[in-house]
Amino acid sequence: MISNNTLRVTGLASGMNTDEIVESLVKVRSAKLNKLQQSKTLATWKNDAYREVNKKVDEFLKSMESLRMQSTFNTQIASSSNESVVAAVASGTPTQTSYNITNVQPYQPAKATAVKFFGSSQLDTSATLASLGVTDDGSGQTSIKVNGQEFVFNLTDPISKVIDDINANSALGITAAYSSAEKAFTFTSKNTGPTYDIQLEEGTTNLLSKLGITPGSVMGDSYSSSDTSVSFVKGASAVPASMTINGLEYRSDSNAVTYDGMTFSIKGAMTDSSLTVTSKSDTDSIVEKMKTFVDKYNELIADLNSRLTEKKYRDYPPLLDEQKEDMSENEIKLWEEKAKSGLLTSDSTINSFLTEMRFSLSSVVEGSGAFKSLKDIGISFSTSYSDNGKLILDEEKLKGVLQTNLEDVKKLFTDKGTGASKSDTTVTDSNMHANSGFGWRMYDRLNATVKQLSTIAGSLSSTVDTNSTMAKQLQAIELNISNEQDRVNAYEERLWKQFTSMESALSKLNSQSSWLSQQIGM
Repeated sequence: MISNNTLRVTGLASGMNTDEIVESLVKVRSAKLNKLQQSKTLATWKNDAYREVNKKVDEFLKSMESLRMQSTFNTQIASSSNESVVAAVASGTPTQTSYNITNVQPYQPAKATAVKFFGSSQLDTSATLASLGVTDDGSGQTSIKVNGQEFVFNLTDPISKVIDDINANSALGITAAYSSAEKAFTFTSKNTGPTYDIQLEEGTTNLLSKLGITPGSVMGDSYSSSDTSVSFVKGASAVPASMTINGLEYRSDSNAVTYDGMTFSIKGAMTDSSLTVTSKSDTDSIVEKMKTFVDKYNELIADLNSRLTEKKYRDYPPLLDEQKEDMSENEIKLWEEKAKSGLLTSDSTINSFLTEMRFSLSSVVEGSGAFKSLKDIGISFSTSYSDNGKLILDEEKLKGVLQTNLEDVKKLFTDKGTGASKSDTTVTDSNMHANSGFGWRMYDRLNATVKQLSTIAGSLSSTVDTNSTMAKQLQAIELNISNEQDRVNAYEERLWKQFTSMESALSKLNSQSSWLSQQIGM
């Protein structure tokens, strides 16, 4: 920002284009400032490029980190000979491969006693009891008894008050409801179980009958009424689910029974036959995880190698704001594509990461069982130089070794060696690296690289970065820009003062010359 504090006198006396002269001189003096601004842009682009790489490394880490865990290779799949009765999933690590199931009974939830009375016509619950044809007891009232407790109503009360008063009595233990769609009253015990009964009695007049409710009570397993329009359910306690697995009975308060790392889900009853549930290793899911690992690895190294070999166009520095003013959007886009090219060409950090990753995957695992290398299980490096270390998966070979020797494949990825100290990893301890499986080697290497790139360009989770190497570099450039801008401003101020002084002196000289000419009659 150029200062305007100095009074500017343009070339009135000298006839010079002072503005243009000052602008040209300042432009020459701003060459260093421009280079600093371009350096800042390049540093910002490079910081963004490092963060992009770090994000890709972190994504690869998340896609393959489960390969270091034994649970990934212990996954089981279960199948039932009769899925309509019992289905099963491996919820843990089963020790058996087959389970004989008999005497299956689903869980029966507790029930509440309830009785429903279906009417012949739909009632308007806002209508009065009198309009329903309820007679009074001589005092304009009527009543009913529910579980021995009397409820008294005026004939001017709406039908809904009968329901509301019953529900408002918390000690009664019964709720009442009316469904206009079913044309039915329902009385339900608030508690579940077989001991909660419902007793409905006519009171002083005919209120119950006018409501379409048959007086009676729950007795035994029925409602003591011969009315066929009454639907009744007797309350009952919950009955746990039960099933016999390999000769031993198991019970559950839900339709899920867990045994030996298996969860059996009861779908129906079975008492006079048996079914079989089998469990086997889920090698298909392991193959899919290996395919994901290979694909993501190849995507990552292809991206990083393209960055390392990207052409750098030194004749295309970042554009300054004033340069962009004279260019179209498309011209700016094409220019900046070349200006951004080669930001990480031959970058030592990325080069080292690729070299160390390949070393971790190509060196043998000591003491890991029958398999020592990835090639032993069907994963090898491409022999084509142009592939830059791409992995090739022989899916059929991998499936074969998983079916015949899953345990040693698991060791090849999940074994973890010991370091000289507790803080050591396969990155910091060569002996630990040699004795650790590929899952741990890659996990540690990727973790270390994410941290290293975070130190260079800031953590992926941070929105404001002030401590990374690139952040400090940008801070230093910003300070240099500010200082250089001050020098340019001071230089411009000085120029204007000098030109203003010159113009003032010339103006005075011209005035004196004009006066002398007048005096001598010229």
